[in-house]
Amino acid sequence: MREFDPAITVRVDPTNPGQFFACCGLLELADRLWAGVEGSFADNDRQFHLHGNGTLNELVDAIAHAELKPTRPDDPYSTPFVVGRPFRPLSIDWWETDLTGAKDLKVWAGTMESYGIAAAMQQALRDERFRKPDLFDVGLVVMNAEEPEKKKEPYYYDARRSLNAHSRDTGFSVNDLGLTTTAFPAVEFLCIIGLQVARPAFTGETRVYDYFTWPVPLPTNLLLAASSGALALPGRKGYRFENWFRTGQKKHKAFRPAIPLPSSGV
Repeated sequence: MREFDPAITVRVDPTNPGQFFACCGLLELADRLWAGVEGSFADNDRQFHLHGNGTLNELVDAIAHAELKPTRPDDPYSTPFVVGRPFRPLSIDWWETDLTGAKDLKVWAGTMESYGIAAAMQQALRDERFRKPDLFDVGLVVMNAEEPEKKKEPYYYDARRSLNAHSRDTGFSVNDLGLTTTAFPAVEFLCIIGLQVARPAFTGETRVYDYFTWPVPLPTNLLLAASSGALALPGRKGYRFENWFRTGQKKHKAFRPAIPLPSSGV
């Protein structure tokens, strides 16, 4: 565990589960670019620190231009994909089997494409606005990576989208009408990466989960234990969220904002 000043700091809303798991994804990719990087939360969980070498600009640039390949090109809706060079290869396939303990965290369905959304969100990260500590707060309309004249909707991992996602909230169905809205690409792309290496804890209530921050620098091999609360760390904080159905057909889901757990420290 490293105690020196962080090389990279990003701003976080700890009650946004998409941002939390995006931090986990950011740490995993940083370690696959510069081996030995560690991560921690600070400032009442409003900041995420990466301890190691390198800059935020270098890291985001590498993520935005990384090799991204679907493993089943003939199955655009649910194919896993691989994040490759300049990173050590990382397969993103956690929704493929119940053995991962994460299958129920899949939010996309129907004609939504696992790889297509990832490619679009990744391409959006080439915008210079994502080179700053507030990259999780940069929102824009995302274009299709393969058909630039068309727009691409996100997974719905960023909890800000869930607030008006259901027809009873807006008076009409955004999904059914095929409307395009603002997405937060850094959160959407890095969250699906983070869910490969980190996991919330099951609460026993359907589609309700807990996740935990940690105040000391940790390496990536402790991400799963720390995020699920299995790693008892003094000063840790817990949050509870629901992965709820955002359409009447009960297929499409969205991460809702989390509430802090009353007592999470050890």
